[in-house]
Amino acid sequence: MFNHFCIQLPLICGTYSFTEYFNIAYDWESMPRWYVILAQCFGCAVIDDACHYFLHRLLHHKRIYKYIHRVHHEFVAPFGMQSEYTHPLETLILGAGFFIGIMVFCNHVMFMWTWLICRLVQSIYVHSGYDIPLNPLHLVPFYAGVRFHDFHHMNFIGNYASTFTWWDKLFGTDSQFNSYTEKMKKQQHIVEKKTK
Repeated sequence: MFNHFCIQLPLICGTYSFTEYFNIAYDWESMPRWYVILAQCFGCAVIDDACHYFLHRLLHHKRIYKYIHRVHHEFVAPFGMQSEYTHPLETLILGAGFFIGIMVFCNHVMFMWTWLICRLVQSIYVHSGYDIPLNPLHLVPFYAGVRFHDFHHMNFIGNYASTFTWWDKLFGTDSQFNSYTEKMKKQQHIVEKKTK
C-alpha cells in the first residue's frame, strides 16, 4: 500500500504535468491508429526489457540484494499482486525503463495509458503462477512468460528479463533454467512411458 500511495500515485498524478510540459495530445483527431499504438507498445517493451534486465541483475548483486530486492523475493511462489510487492527504491529503479519508453514514444495520452495497462497486465500475469495454455504470446519465440519468471523466483539466479528472453540468452543467465526445463521434460517422458 505504501508503494501505491506514496510512490506510484504521485507518479501517476505527475502524468498531467508531463503531458502539459511536453504538449502531449489528448484529442480524438490526433490519436494514433491502433497498429501504431501496438508498435509503440512493442518498442516500449523492448526498452523496458533491456533496462529491467540490467537493473534487475544489478539488484541481485550480493552487496545490494539484501537491502532492496530481497523484499520482492520473500515469496518463492509468486502470485499476481506480489508483482508490486517491492522496496520503494526498487519500484523507482525498475520503473526507469517504463518511463524511458514513454519519453521516446509518447505522442498521445491514449498511447501512454495503453502502455501502462500493457505493462501492468504483463507484470501481474508473469507473477500469477499460472501459465494460460492458449495464450497467443506463446507464439512469440522470445517471449519469457510465467514459467520463465517462476523459475527466477524459485532459483534466484538468472532469468532477469521482464518480458523477452534475448538478454538472458545473450549473457547465458538462462542456462540453469534451460537445464531445469530439460530435466523436467525427461522426467515427464519417463512418467508417460511408465503409464503406457
